[in-house]
Amino acid sequence: MTLSELRALTRKKLGETTTAFWTDAEINGYINLGCKDISQRTKCLRSNTTISSVSCEASTSASAAASNEYSISDNIDNFFAITEVAFMQEGTDWVKLIPTSREELDSIRTGWRTNVGYTYTNTAGTTTYNYDNNASTPTHYYWDREEDVLGLDPPPNDDNEGSGYIKVYYAYDHTDVSGDSNSPTIPSSLHLAIVDYAVHVGYDTRGWGDKANDSFQKYLARINDYMVERKREREDEEIVSKNYRNLW
Repeated sequence: MTLSELRALTRKKLGETTTAFWTDAEINGYINLGCKDISQRTKCLRSNTTISSVSCEASTSASAAASNEYSISDNIDNFFAITEVAFMQEGTDWVKLIPTSREELDSIRTGWRTNVGYTYTNTAGTTTYNYDNNASTPTHYYWDREEDVLGLDPPPNDDNEGSGYIKVYYAYDHTDVSGDSNSPTIPSSLHLAIVDYAVHVGYDTRGWGDKANDSFQKYLARINDYMVERKREREDEEIVSKNYRNLW
């Protein structure tokens, strides 16, 4: 549905076809809020990109000093969540990395934080960066949205440094739709959920709590139906894929 159609249906459910209570701009705002909430709850808007990996092996060049962590915002716009990461190990094979967290790494591999080494200056005054590192082939990744960090463990060595070696699959936030003839990028099966959300906010702004809560429950039910159906579709795909493989 277009923005105009979504707004008209929202007004119909609110019982107001004029602009006596809610202006078009207000309802458009509620619709866009619904799109953002849906994209965050369902992670239905997805894309992927590649990031260049940097070696954490020792070097005397300050410009070569490296970390196992990368800034997400420097590489991904409108980011919301990372869903999967693959790595081009030693420049030859794409391998899916195992998701982890810093807390989990702390519990299973004490000292992992120092795998990148440290800055060391010897008696002759020569400074080495990433000194005493344990750089190798990355097998795990972690990320933190609030800290804007994507980390690899172990940190890459020289054999695993390269342009586009890190492939990140991610979910992103919805961009506000404007113009009555334009449509949200949310899947069409969720457009009625957008309406329910907008109706919920509209009722809430008037202080009609019961009606607002009823609309919100309908909204959540549509979200749940979408998630259940998506899970079922993926399970069906896995079954088909397994049967295909068993033919060989």
